[in-house]
Amino acid sequence: MPVIFLGIFVVSMLFLQGLAYKRWWDNGLSFSVRFSAKEAFEGDTLHLQEEIANKKCLPLPWVNTRIKVPAEFTFLNSNGEPISPGGKGNSLFAMMMYTAVRRKHPFICTKRGVFQLKEAEICGADLLHTAQYRKDVPLRGELTVFPRLIDFEAMAPLYKQLDSAMMSQKIIDPDPFEFRGIREYQPTDALKNVNFKASAIAQTLMVNIHAPTMAQKLTLVLNLDSLGPWQSPEIYEQSIRLTATLAQHYIDQGANVSFVTNGRDCLTAVPLAVHGGTSDGHLYKILECLARVSTSYQRAPMAEYMEQIVDREQVYLFVSPYQGEALTAAYEDLTHRGISAIMVVPTFDKDITAPCQSAVPWYCPTDASV
Repeated sequence: MPVIFLGIFVVSMLFLQGLAYKRWWDNGLSFSVRFSAKEAFEGDTLHLQEEIANKKCLPLPWVNTRIKVPAEFTFLNSNGEPISPGGKGNSLFAMMMYTAVRRKHPFICTKRGVFQLKEAEICGADLLHTAQYRKDVPLRGELTVFPRLIDFEAMAPLYKQLDSAMMSQKIIDPDPFEFRGIREYQPTDALKNVNFKASAIAQTLMVNIHAPTMAQKLTLVLNLDSLGPWQSPEIYEQSIRLTATLAQHYIDQGANVSFVTNGRDCLTAVPLAVHGGTSDGHLYKILECLARVSTSYQRAPMAEYMEQIVDREQVYLFVSPYQGEALTAAYEDLTHRGISAIMVVPTFDKDITAPCQSAVPWYCPTDASV
């Protein structure tokens, strides 16, 4: 009899624990994943941070989580050695009652772009692993990876050539914050410069004199015209990195930099453009656009944009790996119309396999500036 009662007791307990896990295994079970930063540059190392919590008195001896991670991330093991891309999508936990576990998985951002965490799958089991359960958990996380900035030493020859071409295009304006003196009013003077206190003393109109300043207006134009299916996509990435580096350089030099491209946003497919500005926040906007630009969508020919340019106060700096007949003709017409323009043509060595090399090949046509 005791053996029978013991058997009934064991079967009942097995049935009750199975029923309890089936009904309450995911009660009080929370799971979250986030990136250790919201922005990074190509080649930076970040962490994917997982946190799972079991807020109930029912232990979970086996919990497996599956996250779909971008293939552009190269995860690292405990020794800092690379794992295959996406290799850290699965994690195994043993959760006691009322416990939480946090883990960090280091990875390298090997490609620019916008990456999102959307959903994870959680699998669990009862005490004896006789039954398995699963649920989907929505995730909210986004990481923007900016294009890598090229080293100054590698860019120095290009800067020297471009700076000399653009120095003559600077516009001389009076600086309202640099006071130089007072003189008598002339008919060509603006009324906003009248110094009423000095005018009352001198009994005639007097105006403030401001020291001149050099105001440079630059528009960076990234051309992503198709080079055909045989061309390596790395040439586009080199062009994007070069544009980002030029934007940082000239904003640091105090230039008013605008940005235009015929590429489209990778998420919304809308055209990308940034109006002129000189601040660090403005540079952030340009880098964000370059991170989001896609080479997959169909692009409008850059020649059409060149035909619409009429602003002679801007210096247009084109970064274009494409050099077709239509583009060349539009560029020549642009210079003949008196528009200040410079063309930089990135090139790509097919022997280069590393996506984050320390230098970018380029050439700047000798007749590319006016």
